[in-house]
Amino acid sequence: MAFTNGILSKFAWKMNEELEKLGIKSVVTDVPDSKYDINHHIIYIGYKHVDSINTLMVTHLNTESKMDLLKEGMKTADMGICMSQQMVDELTKEGLPTEKLTYILPAVDEHVVPIPIAILTNVYADGVKRESMLYELAKTIDPKRFLFRIMGKNWDIDGLRELGLNVEYHPEFDRAVQDEILMNSKYYLYFALDQGSMALLDAMNAGLETIAPLDGYHNHSGVDHPFTTQEELNAVFATLQKQKLADWTWEKYTKDHVAIWEKLLNKKES
Repeated sequence: MAFTNGILSKFAWKMNEELEKLGIKSVVTDVPDSKYDINHHIIYIGYKHVDSINTLMVTHLNTESKMDLLKEGMKTADMGICMSQQMVDELTKEGLPTEKLTYILPAVDEHVVPIPIAILTNVYADGVKRESMLYELAKTIDPKRFLFRIMGKNWDIDGLRELGLNVEYHPEFDRAVQDEILMNSKYYLYFALDQGSMALLDAMNAGLETIAPLDGYHNHSGVDHPFTTQEELNAVFATLQKQKLADWTWEKYTKDHVAIWEKLLNKKES
């Protein structure tokens, strides 16, 4: 198959990088090569058996013709490596031998898109809006994980940026800008204990999750992530910044393949 910049080529090159880190000689080619102990065929449609251990990456199995090609390939392949238990179960029902099927969950790139947080309030010299909590919060979080989209007067934006925060700032109220912020944010954050934020209600109607004290009419509207103290706010963000698939790495994905290949090699040599 021709090399492209598609997703399957990405799997090939990423695995190649990780194998080299492990000290395992690896090469990405457009044809199988019998001088290698393992030939892992990223695209099973083009599978050609060679005198080695042959494993197939099984994905995008969505037509009868592809199923027929896979069934034919599995007659000589040593293992079909799917991307989920569901696929293993479905292929077993199709008559493929269970002992020649397994799965490895896919990997996720390290690049992480920042989580957008909307803050829609003016701040004042007396500190009544408790905006100092954001400056304290900045000392405890991974600044790369969030984008704070602030609209309101008197914010010390330079101070926030000096703490490493990603900040988009709009000093004057503009309804169109507020609408855009709400459409492109995931959470709405409010700090003050002053009986409630009208912008929080706008955020709720726009489908955002809210992070705010249960104060005033917030008690009636509800808050998704309530807090009062700095420690409680820090704890909310400590949870938000955790990557849900942090262990779905290319390193783990590759090592899981190596474990399968080692078992197949040991079986062949025994």
